[in-house]
Amino acid sequence: MSTNLQDYVELLNAEQHVQVDKLRDNARHGITPRVRGEVWMYLLGVLTEDKTNEITTVMALSSSYALLPSSLPSNLSALLLKTALKHHTHRFFNPTYAGLISSITAEQAGEQPSSLGRQSREAAGGRAQDTGYGRAVSSSIAIAGDEAGPSKSPAPPSSTSSSTSIPASSPPIKPSSSSAPGSAFFPTPTQSSSTPSSNPAPSSAPAGGDQQTLRTQYGRFLPPPPVVPPTRHGYLALLEEVLGKFYHAEREDGRDGEYRRRTTGLEGTEREWVWLVTPFMCCLTRPVAVYLGFGKLTGRMRSFPPLSSRLAMVLTLFRMAQPELFSYFEDEQVRYQDIVLSWVQTLFAKEMWLGNVMRLWDAYLAADDMFELHCYVCVAVLATCRETLEELDGGEVKMMLLDLPPLDIDRLLQDAANLRVTYSVPRPVDLSE
Repeated sequence: MSTNLQDYVELLNAEQHVQVDKLRDNARHGITPRVRGEVWMYLLGVLTEDKTNEITTVMALSSSYALLPSSLPSNLSALLLKTALKHHTHRFFNPTYAGLISSITAEQAGEQPSSLGRQSREAAGGRAQDTGYGRAVSSSIAIAGDEAGPSKSPAPPSSTSSSTSIPASSPPIKPSSSSAPGSAFFPTPTQSSSTPSSNPAPSSAPAGGDQQTLRTQYGRFLPPPPVVPPTRHGYLALLEEVLGKFYHAEREDGRDGEYRRRTTGLEGTEREWVWLVTPFMCCLTRPVAVYLGFGKLTGRMRSFPPLSSRLAMVLTLFRMAQPELFSYFEDEQVRYQDIVLSWVQTLFAKEMWLGNVMRLWDAYLAADDMFELHCYVCVAVLATCRETLEELDGGEVKMMLLDLPPLDIDRLLQDAANLRVTYSVPRPVDLSE
């Protein structure tokens, strides 16, 4: 079962109440790339189902974001820069991935932007997806971004102007946010976040009977998702801003470097931020939206069992469901603990193709228990790759599982559901005790 764009449009454009439960049910079968970022905002709780206070909420979130500093300590900045450069080269700059974003989000050339029947092919999934731009602009994701965001790069020569346009029936997108009403609450990466903007504040916008006018003004901040891979400069600029603000928000909440070392027992876990934030950069353009989505995801991950328990849970399930492969790993002295440790820390954001990651995260963010589903998916990955893995030696096994080939995520999720019927995830056990 799949859900087309029109189904999501009807849910997201509700006047007063968004049926988040129905969004969650639909998301398990995959989200149309055109609206993925907006749906993720609802699934993560950044946006709520009650749309009556939506504008006030968006303004408050954006104001809080603008007040956060974005500077990073030199040692942390160097760690994140090194990780980001390697990840960008591997997932975007590599010719293998060159068409990733456009194939996931862009319209096919030559089609009219008002059509809802467009099809584009997932880079890694090989399935046709409805990615048309012909939906009315919803004010609910005013934080979704503008075309001047850093993750945008010049369109490839083969693209047409219609591939990044919004239907004429929708409010126009301003190419420069500095001249648009309310842009003080949605700063671009090049706009200083620590100094007040000279633009008029949204509070001066019409109120009361003119609420729809305010919605229209905010609606123009919803562009298409990125349609080309980010340039190296744009990728690093967005990461520096978002992760800098995230770093300071964590410190304000008492989660500094010492806290991370104490809770994980590991050094340098901040590099995981790069891998975990990148999927948001593939479906959201505005830095504040990337920050809010990433922050909610890390908050949800803090509710997972302790790291040692997560590792034990996946390995125990692996031993129960795939005893022969587990024994093979033992005989070949495969460092499977290192592999699973990376999987449980990054939710496959490091190891999978980004097209696979985003489809998998559709199901993860919609799940009642994200980590339990992740445990079954980890074992399903091992089962899927079993025949190939048994032909490799220990070092080759590790290399393959830390850089997975393209996978059929729908089939993987079905395999995980079948495993769930047969096996129960072991109860969390903290091995550090």
